Amino acid sequence: MQVFKGIDQLPVLKNPVVAVGAFDGVHLGHARILQFLTQQAEQVGGTSVVITFDPHPRTVLQPGSDFFTINILSDNLRLIEQQGVDAVIVLPFTEAFSQMTYQQFVEEVLIGKLHAHTLVMGPNHAFGHHREGHHDNIKTFCQDHDLQVVDIPEKMWHSAGVHSALIREHIRKKDWETVNAMLGYEYIMMNDK
Repeated sequence: MQVFKGIDQLPVLKNPVVAVGAFDGVHLGHARILQFLTQQAEQVGGTSVVITFDPHPRTVLQPGSDFFTINILSDNLRLIEQQGVDAVIVLPFTEAFSQMTYQQFVEEVLIGKLHAHTLVMGPNHAFGHHREGHHDNIKTFCQDHDLQVVDIPEKMWHSAGVHSALIREHIRKKDWETVNAMLGYEYIMMNDK
C-alpha cells in the first residue's frame, strides 16, 4: 500500500475510487466501507484510495475535551492495508483546513487534485466546514460534477450502528468484550483512557 503525506506530490492514480474519513480504530463499520471500496475499484479497473487526516480532526477542533483516538495513525494505516487498499492519502488537519466547505473539498481535492472516479460513503457520512456536507448534499454535489457515488449500508452491532464514538464509550467503561467485538480484533490499550 502506498502512503502519501499531503496531496501536492501525488502521482497520477488510475480511476481513483475514494473513501474519506478519520478511520480511527478501523472497526467493523470501516472494514465494510473498505471492502466496498476495494470491490468498486476492482470493478472499474481503478485504484482504491483512502483519504484520512492527521491529527484527528476532533483533537484540533475540540482541544482540551476528553476525546481520545482509538489507535495511533501507524496502527490505523496497518489495519487499512490489511483490508487490501491500494493507497492512503494522509492530509494534515489544521484549523485553516477545517474551514474548507464540502464543495471546496470535492472540487479542489477529490476532482482537482485526485481526479477521483467514484466516492464511496455510508449513510451517516459528513465532511466539510462544521460537517455541513452530509450524505445527501454531498451525493447531489458529486453527481452534478460527474463524480460517481456508491452508497454503503451501515454496519450494525445488535441494534446500533458500529461507530468510533460508541467504541470509545465502551473503552471508557472498560467493556473489552464489546470493544473487541465491534473492532473485529483485540484492542490493545496503549495508555489509560
